[in-house]
Amino acid sequence: MLRTVLMAAAVAVGTAALTITAQEAGLSGEWAMTVMAPRGALEYTMFLTQEGPRVTGYLQSQYGEIPLKGSINGDQVKLAWTMVDGSKEIDVSVTATVKGDAITGTARLGTIGEGAFRAERSPG
Repeated sequence: MLRTVLMAAAVAVGTAALTITAQEAGLSGEWAMTVMAPRGALEYTMFLTQEGPRVTGYLQSQYGEIPLKGSINGDQVKLAWTMVDGSKEIDVSVTATVKGDAITGTARLGTIGEGAFRAERSPG
């Protein structure tokens, strides 16, 4: 009986460790991202690295790269970066939910307004 209980506990601990490892690596990788801004769609390739609850990375477009940072708590994702529009800096903050290979939510673009945020994991 004790052996069965110990084996069940070992399996449960091992399963929990695998789940935590999968969650930690969950956002790492390349994503195709779109923000529906008030002036039109903004499209980027987003590269993320997740280390525990911390998320870092950058956005890439034909105009260059923009560093970003954020966090994940369960399925809730927060991202932030600063982009330049002409000579004006715009602070962007995203509140979203990750489900499988998609992240959806809302992006707030400084004082310009807000729009839908969507990212899908790139194949490969």
